[in-house]
Amino acid sequence: MAGLPLEGLRIIDIGTRIGAPFAATLLADFGAEVIKVEQPGRGDFMRTIGPFEDDYSLWWAVEGRNKKSVTCDLRKPAGRELLKKLVVKADAMVENFKPGTLERWGLGPDVLEALNPRLVLSRVSVHGQTGPYAARPGLDRNGIAMGGLLHVTGYKDRPPVRPGIIISDYLTGLFNAFSLMIALYHRDAGAGREAGRGQVVDLALYASVLRVMEHTIVAYDRLGVVRGREGNRLKNSAPLDNWATKDGEFVSLIAAGDGLFPRLAALIGRPDLLEDVRFSTLAARVENADAVNQIVADWCVSKTSEEIEALALESDVPFARTMSVEDICSDPHIEARGDIETVNDPVLGPVRMQGVYPRFSRTPGEIRSGAPRLGEHNREVFVELLGLSSDEVDQLERDGVV
Repeated sequence: MAGLPLEGLRIIDIGTRIGAPFAATLLADFGAEVIKVEQPGRGDFMRTIGPFEDDYSLWWAVEGRNKKSVTCDLRKPAGRELLKKLVVKADAMVENFKPGTLERWGLGPDVLEALNPRLVLSRVSVHGQTGPYAARPGLDRNGIAMGGLLHVTGYKDRPPVRPGIIISDYLTGLFNAFSLMIALYHRDAGAGREAGRGQVVDLALYASVLRVMEHTIVAYDRLGVVRGREGNRLKNSAPLDNWATKDGEFVSLIAAGDGLFPRLAALIGRPDLLEDVRFSTLAARVENADAVNQIVADWCVSKTSEEIEALALESDVPFARTMSVEDICSDPHIEARGDIETVNDPVLGPVRMQGVYPRFSRTPGEIRSGAPRLGEHNREVFVELLGLSSDEVDQLERDGVV
C-alpha cells in the first residue's frame, strides 16, 4: 500500500472556528503536515467551546486532530516576523480573520507572495474579501441566511429553522479543501506548473451555501419561482414525510415515484390505491398529497420502526429511520465500515470520533495523532524547522510572543 497521499505538503493554519481550520484538518487526515498557529495562553477559540470533559473541549478533540500546535501572538511585531519565517517554509496557509486584518498587520497577499511565490493563501470570511458587505461582521447564521438556506428550512406557517449544525462553516471548509487542492495542482502539475506560483483563494460562508441551493436561482430566473419552506415534504413528490411510529420513532418510506409507489401500496396493504384516480400517478398524488400522506401516516403509527424496516426491506422499498447519535454509535453498518474510529487523545486518552473520509483504495488517510496540547510543538517547529536557537525561543517566550 502506498503512503499517505499528501505527505510532504505543509500547511499553516492561522484560522479559528471551522471554515479555515476544518479544511486543514481534512488535508491533515491524508498526510499533510498542518502547523496550527495559536494565541499564547488561551489557544484557538475552538478550545473554549463545549461540550467539555474536565474543562477540555470535545469539539477541539475532533477538529484539532493530526495537527501540530505552536503559539505565536500575531498582534505583536515579533510574532508576525515569526509567521513570515513559517510562510517561507509552507505550501499553503489558511486564515479566516475579518477582511483587512492581514493587511493591517503587514501580512497581506502581496507581502506573503514576495516571501514565498509558491504559497497558496486561502481566505475565509462571511461575505468575501470584496463587495459592499465585506467588512460586515458575522457567523454561520449570516451564511445560511444570505445563502438562502434559512428561508427554505422549516414549515411555511412557522419561523425559519436553522439546520442542526453550523452548515455554512463546514460547507466552506469542504470547498476550502477542494480549492487548496486545485490551486496546488495548478502550481505543481497543471497549467501553472512551469511558473510554479501560488495564488489567493477567496471563500465566503454565504457563497458556499448558495452554491448547493439546487435549482433555486435558475427556477427564479426562468419561472419566477420563489422557494419557500415545505417542512418534510416536497412540492413535486408524494407521499413523503417523516412519519411517527408506534414506538415513538420517526421513519421515511421513500417511494413516491410511479416505479416505487406500487411496492409501497402493497407494503401497507393498500393495493387499491393504484386504482384510485387520486393516487394512480405521481402527478395525481402530488395534487392529493395530504390524503396520501395521511394514509401512510396512519399505517406507520400502527407499527414499530423495526417492523416497518423489516417489511420495507422485504418489499424493496427505501427506508430511513431518524438516527440519534446513540443509534449511530451502535449501528452495525457504520461499525463495519469504520466510520467511527478510536483516537488516542493526549488529554482524554482513547476517544471515539468520526473517522477519515472519503475512502481511497490505494492511499487511505489515517488519524495519526489526537488534538495537540497548546504549544506542544513549539520547539520542534521553531528550532528544527525554522532554525531558531533554544535561547531565541526562550526569549520569545519571556516576551509573550510564543
